[in-house]
Amino acid sequence: MRIVRLVGAACLATLLAGCGATAQPQLSVVTSDANPTVGQMARTLDAAFGDRRTWPNGLAITLSQPRSTKPSSTAYPQAARAAVFELTVENGTTSTYRPSQLALKATLDGQPAQEVVDPAQGLGGYVAAQEDLAPGKSVQLTVAFAMPEQPAGLRVLVLPDVVDAVPAVAFAGTA
Repeated sequence: MRIVRLVGAACLATLLAGCGATAQPQLSVVTSDANPTVGQMARTLDAAFGDRRTWPNGLAITLSQPRSTKPSSTAYPQAARAAVFELTVENGTTSTYRPSQLALKATLDGQPAQEVVDPAQGLGGYVAAQEDLAPGKSVQLTVAFAMPEQPAGLRVLVLPDVVDAVPAVAFAGTA
């Protein structure tokens, strides 16, 4: 049964890779608006909270400095506190960007961190972006992650296009 699942997953990955081969511009190398480095040639670029990263086709992503909040009683998951960020996606490309291609993964001191969804505080998560983003337009999403009471190291990996496996940006700092 496990082999069947693995073969199925491999077929799905191949199918998705084929579907991603459209005429959309590639996002190959990420650049910094601050100080370009050799590390930008890597598949993942490290950045600090508040930095803006731009791909050669014009797509830019910024993850703000975090602010701390106490999740409401209806938040999921429940946590001592949440680190809240504004994620800004700017479409400087010549084609429509689909935010549904975007993915976020966070780690808290090296362990997976859960995204907090708290409608009472307007925290719908990055999946709340459902409308396509026309060239020249931007969208700001509010995202939050479950945190302990004391500040800790948080790393948020932002993948702008999971279909085409373009370079990711890892925003990191203390939250």
